Amino acid sequence: MVKRIVLTGGPGTGKTTVLDKLKTVYEPQGYRVIIIDETATYFILKGIKPFGENAIDLVDFQELVMRMQLAKEEIFDRAAEMMGEDAKVIIVYDRGAVDNCAYISQEQFEDVMARLNHVKSFADLLNQYDAVIDLVGRKDFYTLENNAARSEDADYALELGANTLKSWLGHSKIKIVLPKDTMDEKVNEVLNIFNEVLAEKQVKRQDKYSVDLSKTDLDGIIRNSRAMQIEQTYLKSEPNVEKRIRRILINNSESYHFSVYKIMEDGTRVIVSEKSIDKKDYDQLMEYKDDNYETIRKNRYCFSDNGTYFNLDVFENMEDVGILEINVLENEKVRIPDYITVMEDVSKNRDYYNKSIARKNGKELKKA
Repeated sequence: MVKRIVLTGGPGTGKTTVLDKLKTVYEPQGYRVIIIDETATYFILKGIKPFGENAIDLVDFQELVMRMQLAKEEIFDRAAEMMGEDAKVIIVYDRGAVDNCAYISQEQFEDVMARLNHVKSFADLLNQYDAVIDLVGRKDFYTLENNAARSEDADYALELGANTLKSWLGHSKIKIVLPKDTMDEKVNEVLNIFNEVLAEKQVKRQDKYSVDLSKTDLDGIIRNSRAMQIEQTYLKSEPNVEKRIRRILINNSESYHFSVYKIMEDGTRVIVSEKSIDKKDYDQLMEYKDDNYETIRKNRYCFSDNGTYFNLDVFENMEDVGILEINVLENEKVRIPDYITVMEDVSKNRDYYNKSIARKNGKELKKA
């Protein structure tokens, strides 16, 4: 088992403290913990930097960061393979490849990827990690003392933190950790998230709400979100098992995914397998489409508000009704933003399950 987890956030948010704690917590439990240091800091400490005296061009700098980042990821993935199939390995990245988007525009990021002749799409690059944990900073806690490569003032550090989170919008498993009164509280919340990601059997638990799109600031959500187009197809499978494939278009790049869930008696789904596949595999799996279900087509808008990560799905065949999804931790309290008009909690209403919406001749969900 190998889990790849990104720890990200703006400067001065406590990443170093959290990283120092991980080995002491998980190695005694039999995990092999590999910490991948921040790549940009390495270059800056070596005198290669995009600011100050003898600075190099910012996009050129990001090219160097990306080259080393991707090389490190490939090398340590290979190292994890060498540890054997039975090894429990956690690879923790102090920032991942997509963090570079916080410092340059999307067009510049695509230019960097073109220079590298990188074969992965942006969507694949985004979702190659099992989870992304974003640490949010607080101005009064900011310091320059624990990182010689840091030069930002507190206000700019907070701005970079916000841009960093925006870079990761669209990833399927983002967890946001808000500022706490003590660092111990922040570390404990991160550890709880790690425990959830490391669980051998993860229950697909979501809070779901039907949304009145005609009374919701959809334009505002679109402006502040990352949009993706999803085509979701259900495959023939045995009873109490759900198999589906997805084609996802994000930032003009495609990715393909295959998921298998076990359906429990109470309707909850336990993840059996989730993996990225290539287009050839996707096309082959399409031959096993369950003809009792239509392919779902929807626009998904991924955004954050007050420390919570939201997905708003707008379906091709649903008039004025969207579905708001929130992946939650146990006992997590969530506040729905005022600019979203919720009609009802549909978390346990099977009519609002994607598979129910996909059922041929099924009723179209409309406003009550």
